[in-house]
Amino acid sequence: RKKVIHTMSSSVLPYCQRGRDLVQELGRGDWIPMYNDEAVRQITEEVNALYKEILDISQEHKEDVEMDDPRVKCPLVLYHTSACRNKRYLLAYLKFRMQRLINLRWEIGSVIPTDMKRKVSAEEGRFFDSYDDILQRYMRTVDVDLTSDMQPPKNLFIEVRVLEDCGEVLTDSGSINLAKNTTHYLRRSDVEHLIRQGMLKQISC
Repeated sequence: RKKVIHTMSSSVLPYCQRGRDLVQELGRGDWIPMYNDEAVRQITEEVNALYKEILDISQEHKEDVEMDDPRVKCPLVLYHTSACRNKRYLLAYLKFRMQRLINLRWEIGSVIPTDMKRKVSAEEGRFFDSYDDILQRYMRTVDVDLTSDMQPPKNLFIEVRVLEDCGEVLTDSGSINLAKNTTHYLRRSDVEHLIRQGMLKQISC
């Protein structure tokens, strides 16, 4: 049988470049960039193509004693290493974004602000909703709002200014209408989530 020797050209150098660029995107902006579906698809296709190269070479040489030949081993090592690195890039990208969504739930509540929501993929939106559901069910079970008083309060009551209409809000002492440009003296735990969402502004302790 004719021996097939696999050679590598300079065309292998761009492997993993798209994955590296994707991870670097995370450092731009103050939260997360728009979900890059096209880049994720391209990297996934590259991983699949690399594994196909590995399988093709392995099949061609499965009965050869020359599997230790560097001209055979080097492409295998390169393709496998590149595929694994691409997978790590993708996992790092997704993990970073998921952690930002988890942090967002604790910081501002169960609704993603509109300007942030447009940057989130449909799958990430479902993850956020699922995480919120788990957290809500747990807090109901233990009867504790874990998201209140994220910072130790100096006083139980604070004075707040309403920046956006919030409508009727139920507090421990009853319901109150938080209309825009009005000022109220309220229990911190009742309105802390609205402060984190930017709907209220604390003006005194």
